[in-house]
Amino acid sequence: MNNLSMNILGFPAVNKDIDVEIRDVLTNAVVQQRKPFLDGTVTFPRMRPGSYEVVLKHPNLALPVARRPIRVLPKGPTKITMIIDPSQFRDTPIADIPDADLSPVRQVTEGVAALMAQLGEKEAGELIKAEDWNALVDNLRQTAEAVTELTRLVAPTGHNHPELEDKFDEVTGNFRSALEILNTAMVELQRQIQTLSFRKTVDDVLDSAGIDRESTQAKPWRDIVDRLEKEASKSPTQFSRVSRTAGVELATQIEKVLQDKPDLVDAKSVAEASAYSDLLRTTKATSYAAELAEQQKRDRTLGGTTVKAFKGV
Repeated sequence: MNNLSMNILGFPAVNKDIDVEIRDVLTNAVVQQRKPFLDGTVTFPRMRPGSYEVVLKHPNLALPVARRPIRVLPKGPTKITMIIDPSQFRDTPIADIPDADLSPVRQVTEGVAALMAQLGEKEAGELIKAEDWNALVDNLRQTAEAVTELTRLVAPTGHNHPELEDKFDEVTGNFRSALEILNTAMVELQRQIQTLSFRKTVDDVLDSAGIDRESTQAKPWRDIVDRLEKEASKSPTQFSRVSRTAGVELATQIEKVLQDKPDLVDAKSVAEASAYSDLLRTTKATSYAAELAEQQKRDRTLGGTTVKAFKGV
């Protein structure tokens, strides 16, 4: 047995709350579970050589932060690196933009107003001195400069708020991530429910054909269901490929049973198994949203898979 050393990079702030699980790839059972040091390092002692899956979990996230398959080497320590995407924890406060100081502009305009009041007291025929004219021109210049400065300090109608736009973009990204997590969780849960319902249909077919569920003859049937159950956490593209293969294999097994027991051609269990086979063979989803739509169609076609899955449990 050898040690497995891991270094978690990407977002050190969450290292103290991360749980690291080493899972068996065949049974999905947790082999070892540890928490890393604050620097992201963690060691799993006495690991048997072979294939495993590393899963990083955080209490604030419904789905794992990261996961990847690994292989523990038969000789010497095994070292791996896990990368955390910081955007999964992003919650940036809105930038505080300081208010514009308009007091200099106000002081200029107040001074101009006071001088204009003095110059405005002249009567008809009174002499306008050069110094009065110069003062008028100078204050007019100051007013123009103050108005120009005001246009830089005060935003016009229809202006942008970059700090709000950045926050809205972040919230939108977080919402999309949350929606993707929800879709993923919903799809995986629905896969498990429909696989459980499928298993019951297979058991019904075996019982109708008089085949012992634990016999060698029943093993191909059980293997189809076990494979779907094992791959329930795969991506939509991978799971669609597995489903199509399972549909073809199921159709083959149905044909074999009907050759031996032709009187079962009208049996309800065989009809349900055939419907499963047709639906599995036409699975083409490449995204969680598309697969969720396919699962809803499957529920409508088969009728109450959830009820059947938990009936008698």
